[in-house]
Amino acid sequence: MSLVITRRRRNEINIIPLIDVMVVLVFFLLLCGRFEEANSLSIVPPAAQSGATGNGSPAMVIGVDREGKLYLEGKEISRPALEKAMAERAKRDANAEVLIVADEQSLTGAAVYVLDTVGKVGLKPRLLTRKPQ
Repeated sequence: MSLVITRRRRNEINIIPLIDVMVVLVFFLLLCGRFEEANSLSIVPPAAQSGATGNGSPAMVIGVDREGKLYLEGKEISRPALEKAMAERAKRDANAEVLIVADEQSLTGAAVYVLDTVGKVGLKPRLLTRKPQ
């Protein structure tokens, strides 16, 4: 009989590499989600020499594509539904800024309709343009 008692080493799981990998995956997914959102609509804003600068990120983004279809935050929306959404947003925050992204080949009537709808409810419209090349 031995007087020395051997103790078993406790198994340890090193979780630091796992955390590192998870952080990298989260950043990757966040970046991919942002790029996908930016390219979800094939809209090319019109070129302008001068443009107004906004005071930060807009509260809402409305898109107008080449065919005149309207998109609220990347999802297609009808005109009556857009008016309702704008009215609800104006009730929550009357000083909210709305970014309007219209394609340079889009129908002028659709873009003017969106500008009019946003202005009618008292929100601040801002039209996105790009610098000429």
